[in-house]
Amino acid sequence: MLDHLDKTARTFITARIAATIVAALLTALSLTVWWQNTPSTTAKIASATRITAPSESTQQNVIGRDCQQCHKLVVQTFPLDAHGKSAKFLTDSRAASCEICHRNSEKHAETSTRTKMGEPADSPANPSARETNDACLTCHSRDNTHFTWTGGQHDRNDMSCLSCHSIHHAKLLSTISSDFGDKPESEVAELINTRLPEHLLSRPTVEETCLGCHVEQRKALFQRSTHLFRTELRNMKVGCTSCHNPHGGEAGKMLAEYTVNNLCYTCHAEKRGPFLWDHPPVRENCLNCHSPHGSNNPKLLTARVHLLCQQCHIHMLPRHSTTAGQALDIWSINRGCANCHGQVHGSNHPGGRTLTR
Repeated sequence: MLDHLDKTARTFITARIAATIVAALLTALSLTVWWQNTPSTTAKIASATRITAPSESTQQNVIGRDCQQCHKLVVQTFPLDAHGKSAKFLTDSRAASCEICHRNSEKHAETSTRTKMGEPADSPANPSARETNDACLTCHSRDNTHFTWTGGQHDRNDMSCLSCHSIHHAKLLSTISSDFGDKPESEVAELINTRLPEHLLSRPTVEETCLGCHVEQRKALFQRSTHLFRTELRNMKVGCTSCHNPHGGEAGKMLAEYTVNNLCYTCHAEKRGPFLWDHPPVRENCLNCHSPHGSNNPKLLTARVHLLCQQCHIHMLPRHSTTAGQALDIWSINRGCANCHGQVHGSNHPGGRTLTR
């Protein structure tokens, strides 16, 4: 191929080829030396993901490191709770730690004196509800469900956050931990967490917590028609917090909505209307006819259908008089007035002026 070229050209091309070969050999040699002096791929990945044994400085940052000596089970279960989990992904002041809630923690560790949650430096050993709530609201005042706690009904009754919540489940932990025998402590901590109440409650469920004070509503669990009913798996379908905001509400009775009707419409949207023919008591308030927690009458009614209607429509009795000698007639048995007036919440039928269709 190089025969037709002159001697100078052939020399130049040969030199270029030799230079290219030498450069390739030098590159391969340098890569070999670099690979021998470079950590392995596994080491690189471990370094990038920090898969290394915790150093002494890392161990110093364990939450409750100084508390383990006396509160070992509490420290082990804390990372499994909502507060402990927040410390895994929050790096600012919102990350939970012992020192945020328990003031004077260093002094407590040194002298082994009892220091309650939210205890200021110059307060007695048992802080007031206000001091405890202030400690909780340091973080939770930013939650949209806690905006109305201050001045709310529970706050006015001098209730503390610890009236409903148990931050470390102290009573339950002492009871449950005895059921696990000789299992490893880490396994015991995880098993205990699966059996602890949700939302750090002091009782197993939301309903049991609320009914501890509102005992008059406990009967609703056993009445013929009730909102506090459970599914076949014993899960509460509608609970207290479905309608009430325990940390303060937008309306009376700590309701989650501004009015009773707006709250009812969140589930019973078909009763909202608008209707061509309205039933005024329905538009005014659902509680005119219904008992919200439970009733011994069908459909949470405050009375039997015919007696309930007659509270307002007593003037209609002459037109619906009973038959002589027959105490039970068509208007007082079965569904009563609803036998004919079926659209009691409102009707959109042109001929439904009397709510019959």
